[in-house]
Amino acid sequence: MRILVTGGAGFIPSAIAIRLASLPGTEVLAVDNLSTGDLRKLELEKHPQVRFIKCDVNRFEDISSVFYSFRPEYVFHYAAVVGVKRTTDHPVQVLHDIDGIRNVLDLCKNCGVKRVFFSSSSEVYGEPVEFPQNEHTTPLNSKLPYAIVKNIGEAFLRSYHHEYGLDYTVFRFFNTYGPKQSKDFVVSKFIRAALKGEDITIYGDGSQTRTFCFIDDNIEASTNAFRRNEVVNDVANIGNDHETSILELAHMVIELTGSSSRTVHLPPLEVGDMTRRKPDIARMRALLGRDLLPLRKGLERVLADTTFILD
Repeated sequence: MRILVTGGAGFIPSAIAIRLASLPGTEVLAVDNLSTGDLRKLELEKHPQVRFIKCDVNRFEDISSVFYSFRPEYVFHYAAVVGVKRTTDHPVQVLHDIDGIRNVLDLCKNCGVKRVFFSSSSEVYGEPVEFPQNEHTTPLNSKLPYAIVKNIGEAFLRSYHHEYGLDYTVFRFFNTYGPKQSKDFVVSKFIRAALKGEDITIYGDGSQTRTFCFIDDNIEASTNAFRRNEVVNDVANIGNDHETSILELAHMVIELTGSSSRTVHLPPLEVGDMTRRKPDIARMRALLGRDLLPLRKGLERVLADTTFILD
């Protein structure tokens, strides 16, 4: 069973590639242009069943040769420009990801791929009008380029299924954290600052809430959807449903690290910093069949594995 993972040197894609490669009878190929990815996250020396090719999915000549030589049966299209500040600072770069979506789906359709898994985002909900945010009833109302591109990706998948019979699954990821997360995301940023005794900077008053999902919960739910053939031609929120304010997160990190760091407040972000996030995760709970890891325990696990924390 051949599985292609795009963006494979990223935080979540590298973890799904490693997990999929552990399934019996699977061969996994990860591709990434390494613009923001880190090849070390794949730990190729530990996982010989994972192969890697440097490739830009937004360039058809790059990704088409991979499809025609590897002939994947399943594709996890996770390649994207990510991060609120990066995507708001470079909106045109974000729009280029539409090319990658089209390239991947055209090749999936032409190469007989059985199912495409797409990493969408909680950002598609924008400033939500419903809590918890449900996959089918909550309107998608964000105007940010990153969210719009994800919404376009979902529309592409529905259209290709209708027109060509290409099966898909959409995962709307909420904040996910873990030991290998890049340093420009809130949990890893706070931990790095706390371990160095540096100020922890917070935009606004810190009352904005997020939900934080430990990487293992994300990966297990996603893998189960693949293995059990669930969430077919449908959408699932992947995240935690326990709300935590950004200020509360900072204090928790300071406490767990025993740090002397202070919290320093900056002006609110002009765009992209939604006031609340709380997903309806009934589908994810069904996929897991267990409770999710609480934030405090997840942070303790991150602190126990400092491989990337001080990098």
